Amino acid sequence: LLRTIGITGAGTLFGLPLLTACGNDDSTSGNATGGRLILGTTEIMQFDPYLTNSAMHIHTFYTYLIDYTAADDYTPVPAGAESWELAPDHLSGTITLRETTFHTGDPVTAADIVAGIERAKNPEAGFTQTGPASFISTATAVDERTVQLAFTEPTPEGLVLDWMFAFPLVPAASNVPATLETEPSGSGPFLLDTFERDRRLVLTKNPDHWNDGKPHLDEVEYRFFNDEEALVAALESGDVDGAVYLALRHAERLESRFTLVQGGGRMDLFFMNAALPPFDNKALRQAVARAIDRERIIEQVRFGLGEPIYTAFMPPSPAFDPAYLDSHSFDLDAAAAMLDAAGGPRQAVAGVGDEPGAIEILQIIQADLDKIGFELTIDPMEQTTFLEELFASRLQCCVAAQPNNLQSPSLISRGRQMLPSTENVMLGAAVPDAYIQAVAAARTAITDADRQTAFAQLNEVLVDEAWAIGIATRPSLSALRDGVDGLAVDPRDFLVLDDVEA
Repeated sequence: LLRTIGITGAGTLFGLPLLTACGNDDSTSGNATGGRLILGTTEIMQFDPYLTNSAMHIHTFYTYLIDYTAADDYTPVPAGAESWELAPDHLSGTITLRETTFHTGDPVTAADIVAGIERAKNPEAGFTQTGPASFISTATAVDERTVQLAFTEPTPEGLVLDWMFAFPLVPAASNVPATLETEPSGSGPFLLDTFERDRRLVLTKNPDHWNDGKPHLDEVEYRFFNDEEALVAALESGDVDGAVYLALRHAERLESRFTLVQGGGRMDLFFMNAALPPFDNKALRQAVARAIDRERIIEQVRFGLGEPIYTAFMPPSPAFDPAYLDSHSFDLDAAAAMLDAAGGPRQAVAGVGDEPGAIEILQIIQADLDKIGFELTIDPMEQTTFLEELFASRLQCCVAAQPNNLQSPSLISRGRQMLPSTENVMLGAAVPDAYIQAVAAARTAITDADRQTAFAQLNEVLVDEAWAIGIATRPSLSALRDGVDGLAVDPRDFLVLDDVEA
């Protein structure tokens, strides 16, 4: 999935024709310009691109250093960065910025990138950027448009690219959580026109966007709905032109009358707390892992959408190994024999908040575990309580979502259930050395051979320790009326509106 574009004496230098992530250039689009689009959503929103609940509009306000060609194609495409170069020893890199401006009219400078990296490296303020940026030791502004990066250790090209793909361009003066909480500050294809919290968000075309001809639309309005049935009704009545991030149960109802767009979405995993009985027994965790019926869950809970996984990697990942879906497939007879051999208590409580489909997934797992003599009780709770219990390591088990790890398997270690340290809320002091070593190996594997070895090692320890059992991918779903074309979803499952025509 990595593609080396060219070799120079100084290292690897990338240079590609200008495209938009997941979209097409003007030679393949209809070149239609103008128009207004109304999209409905039940998603919450805020303007800070360092947070995660911004998937529907962050691409509109912000430019990232690079884009990827498509949701399942990690070919890098220049965006905020005009070019970039890695040193032969993979211990440093240089980024040359595109000559462009923020929405304020101020130029995008190397100092803005340095300030953004400093925020990312602060765990108290970096949020989702902290993990991906952890390989960066220092960032220095060489001149107005050149940033020099020093790495903490030899770093694979893919990890650098994944960081660049997820790193937003924000003015240094505005790059603090309190400021971005209420007002976006970027250089993306759309400007903020109107925001009425819980009612609507209106975006207008950025006439000075660096990507000539993009976006095609003059205006996009998001309308916020508290109830998804009301959103679908608004789509069916024509009150909105499209509905984004719908529950998958609506696919069959809408597919004959609307254009459906699927995003890569996230992954559903079943987590078992290895620091608490009965899951402090690894053999018991391994037994329970064999009692998860992925095909039934996909069919009944995800309405036939999604793909089975075993460890926390999506199928496009270079670490995805489909062999585990055969060797460790759903098998109640095997699970029962392993459970008998494991011994120990045979009951546990699964906490569940408002994660879409989590209760239904747990009910299927519950029914199958009951067949082999393991009693699983489901404890529904408010989402705030669920998160408090999860992060305090008080849940025995749960179903939770994990993001796409892109082309860097070491990014598996971002979430609190997957940290390679005692801060892991499902492992605590029981975090195995083998997992710490496997994540480190994946983070530093440079050659093809080293990558293959490291990724195999990471899968092996995930399967053996069996605290985080992959279930299936959970695609995102959007529905559009006839005449709306070009909506795309990037590998993080963020909407991209650059190529939309209506």
